[in-house]
Amino acid sequence: MYANAVHVLCTAAVAAVLATAPVAADTVLPTSAPHVPLKPHRNPDGSAKRGPRGEIVTGYWSGYAVTSAAPYTSASGTFQVPEIKNDGASGQIEWIAQWVGIGGYFDATLVQLGIFGMVSPSGSTYYYPWYELIPAGSVPVPHPVMAGDIITASLQCVTECSPNQVQTWQLTMADETAGWSWMQTVQYQSSMVSAEWILEAPWLNGELPLADFAQAAFANIEANGLNPNVSIAANGIQMSDPWGETSNPSYPLEGDDFSTCWGRAPNYTACVADTFTSPPPTTTASLSASPKKITVGQSSTLTWGSTDASSCTGRGFAASGTSGKAVVHPTVTTAYAVICRGTDGSAKATATVTIRPAPTCGKNPC
Repeated sequence: MYANAVHVLCTAAVAAVLATAPVAADTVLPTSAPHVPLKPHRNPDGSAKRGPRGEIVTGYWSGYAVTSAAPYTSASGTFQVPEIKNDGASGQIEWIAQWVGIGGYFDATLVQLGIFGMVSPSGSTYYYPWYELIPAGSVPVPHPVMAGDIITASLQCVTECSPNQVQTWQLTMADETAGWSWMQTVQYQSSMVSAEWILEAPWLNGELPLADFAQAAFANIEANGLNPNVSIAANGIQMSDPWGETSNPSYPLEGDDFSTCWGRAPNYTACVADTFTSPPPTTTASLSASPKKITVGQSSTLTWGSTDASSCTGRGFAASGTSGKAVVHPTVTTAYAVICRGTDGSAKATATVTIRPAPTCGKNPC
């Protein structure tokens, strides 16, 4: 039998996560689910169905799993959270789960951690990190996640590391983009028979519809501290869910990088391993005045600069180019501004030149 890959989204756990980031009103959240084993699709003769490259075909796992170096005492991987869409075919909320795990492949134990993403029929999205010890439900990790974030997840057995006893596991997750990190130590008895790197459609009394994630990249995957050197025929897992959605793993690059691609049955979208996409550079603007305080008749020099801008314009003075200087002669206190524009939008900076009262010598100006 395949592993129990169920993600139980308990009411209390989900409420705790959503308390600080509520989703849209049309988002209906799963509250509980039975633990149902994950099974491969079967051919008429009862054998496991395989894709054209030899990969196993399932209802809700896609990615890679390894078993040849068991027992597995550690697994890790880095992945990018994709931007997800709801194509409306299911008429309900759609999901993705990205995770790294140990155990669970042809086995009833699984310790795993990763990211959930959900998108409502109106297009509202929400993401959150979690971990899970099958058969217990998923536990949210109290940190924010957004599409485009680069996440590294790892599991490490630290004591009693054999399959016939309860092990101590150190779970860690870090968001390179947002700058947070998290660690949790748990007790769990894993079979340690496998390690896996998966993009999944979660389960609630059946497979939930898979959100359109386009393409999701995994990189630097490791098992027992080494490149697992996965291959599509020996380790690949392809998904075809009851909603007509598919997820197709690419051939790996150098055995430790791969992507999965969303598609619609009966065809699997061709997928080529890709690198993480970087967010567009942020446009910034700066403006300073020297001196900041003058008397009438004196001048001040404005200096402006920018990053990742294609043009800048001044307010209250003439700005030419993305950096430069301009001399101004205000007669009253004046606030100046520079606006710089780039591919990702615009940025504004301000500086004020204050007019000081002219000095006096008794009743007469000096």
